Amino acid sequence: MRELKIGPLDGGQRLDKYLLRVFKEADKGFLYRMLRKKNITLNGKKAEGGERLSEGDTVQVFFSEETFEKMAGGRPPEAAGGLQKAGHPEASGGRISPAALDIIFETPHILLVNKPAGLLTQKAAAGDDCLTNRIAAYVKGRNDAASTGFTPSAANRLDRNTSGLVLAGKTLPGQQLLSYLLRSRKTEKYYLCLVKGQMEKETDSTLYWQKEEEENRALISEVPREGALPIRLKAAPLSHLREGTDLLKVQLISGKSHQIRAQLAWLGHPILGDSKYGDGDFTRRLGAQLGIPLRLQLLHSWQLVFPAYEEEESLSPLARQLWQEMAGRGFTAPYPAYFKRVLEALGGGDGQ
Repeated sequence: MRELKIGPLDGGQRLDKYLLRVFKEADKGFLYRMLRKKNITLNGKKAEGGERLSEGDTVQVFFSEETFEKMAGGRPPEAAGGLQKAGHPEASGGRISPAALDIIFETPHILLVNKPAGLLTQKAAAGDDCLTNRIAAYVKGRNDAASTGFTPSAANRLDRNTSGLVLAGKTLPGQQLLSYLLRSRKTEKYYLCLVKGQMEKETDSTLYWQKEEEENRALISEVPREGALPIRLKAAPLSHLREGTDLLKVQLISGKSHQIRAQLAWLGHPILGDSKYGDGDFTRRLGAQLGIPLRLQLLHSWQLVFPAYEEEESLSPLARQLWQEMAGRGFTAPYPAYFKRVLEALGGGDGQ
């Protein structure tokens, strides 16, 4: 029999969610059978799985050593409170990059980083370098406290060739809060981009989005179609630049895959350097004129503002406390040297 003690970072979550994190190789059906047979109990009593855990609770697991380690992914517990420290190399295929992060802000539970263009947020294939692996390596190197079975990871995703702000949970309560705020669209998110054409006034655009999976492409329409979802963004010109280009500030109201790139292209303002939705001929001519190869899309996740606090019972007490601490705070990620170089070449100064 093994006992797992619930610490402050694991309190507030459902028992079944906790068990799925601990026993990564087990499915829900197996765990619910173990609960019914009292092979897993909570504080010495039979449990259903929907119980909300509190700090100090004890989960008793009546598995053989072989079954325990198999269901936990072959890793014995490092302490009574958990099986794996945050950022364990095995969680990312054994190839966590030690590369430094451009950290914008950090607490014991939350990390905001400035992702460079060209880096994946999450790996697409085994062996890929990606931001999530770097975050896990950083937290592991700091030896910070870990939630049981939890690996720190990015809460939002940017395309490989988009730079800027990415939020990450270092602990389960941090990830829980960030996921809720992003999913419920309560955060304000602003992007900067360099586009073809000149926008005369602020635009509030609502269109319809559908994903073409085979070509990994967003399809945009002005009228609703079967399977299409409404999307909305606001775009405002910050500077009219040389060669018929603009620096735009974009507020993302909805947030679908490739939305800004596809929606701006539909509006007649494709992003410079965008190989999928951009104007390739215009980009090539402009790059030749400037003497700068425009191979990366000039789109940058620039600013984020945390919303005012609201009572939300689905969040753990610690996650609610974190929201209170972050409420109303705003953060800015300086755009990269490549973006700055192109902006200056178009007569926009450094734009900061």
